[in-house]
Amino acid sequence: MNSIYNEIYGLYYFMLERILQRAADSEISLKEISSLVAQYGFSESSLYFTPEVISHDGSGYNLLRQSKSGYSSVLKGPPAMPLTKLQKGFVKSMLADKKIRLFFDEQMINELREALSDVEPLFSVNDIVFIETALDSDDYTDDMYISNFKRILFSIKNNKAMRICFNNSRGERKTMKLAPYKLEYGIRDDKFRLCGVSIYNEKCKSYVKINLARILSITILEQSFELDFEAYIAAKRKAEPIEIEVYNLRNGFERVFIGLSNYERISSFDEASGKCKIKIYYTDDEEQELLILLLSFGPAIKVIGPLDFKVRFVDRIQKQLSMIEKS
Repeated sequence: MNSIYNEIYGLYYFMLERILQRAADSEISLKEISSLVAQYGFSESSLYFTPEVISHDGSGYNLLRQSKSGYSSVLKGPPAMPLTKLQKGFVKSMLADKKIRLFFDEQMINELREALSDVEPLFSVNDIVFIETALDSDDYTDDMYISNFKRILFSIKNNKAMRICFNNSRGERKTMKLAPYKLEYGIRDDKFRLCGVSIYNEKCKSYVKINLARILSITILEQSFELDFEAYIAAKRKAEPIEIEVYNLRNGFERVFIGLSNYERISSFDEASGKCKIKIYYTDDEEQELLILLLSFGPAIKVIGPLDFKVRFVDRIQKQLSMIEKS
């Protein structure tokens, strides 16, 4: 199992996994099997694949047991996909990443290391060097940081509101009730941010992003909430997206796409001019952060619009030039 494109990740393996997962919970009918094959397979899959699946006389896969009412799995529990050597090597490499303790406790990490003791890592994390990144990255080994990270994950997965105490960008201590949406990682500043909707008087107030390192305490509340985050955020977006042209100057394409990885965007490439056009969708709260980020790309980009953002962008550049001339 050395190949990246191993056959166990082919379509037929995928369909068989879906069927066995369904058959592990309760009996599955021939009609349901045919429906799954029609949904995920090729046009001819029902002719060649389905008979192999339902066969139980030694000629097919022999993974289903037939009864009067349908088929059940012969496996104990749902199927588990085996890891290839490449995947094991990747996991071994990830165990050396400083962020691994955010997702696994020490016992799990030790168990994985023992299980992969005879596996060569796919690469060394020290071989990857990030440039143009912040020097004040989050401390992923801090116990309070790890605890807060796991509390946030629990709240997101279980749809629980939170009350958080944190320091804002001006160092002021704030307390907020929050409906958590997701954790967002920024590769440029090597930080995690908590994204969610602040709640005031039991009503949605604003979409916020809070650096996880600034959070001092988290209280998970019993209250659940029903909120379509995607629709709420879409309603808060600016009417016009920021439109930029990107030139592959000093690895401009790579730098810009990495820098904008956290933002919703639409990109198109013009082969004739060698330029890439990007539309960036954003909210009011993200405008200042985007302004600073785009300025950092220097001559690799050109801001096309909207006009009010372009004016602010040019004004910021002129102020910087004025400061340089005076120094």
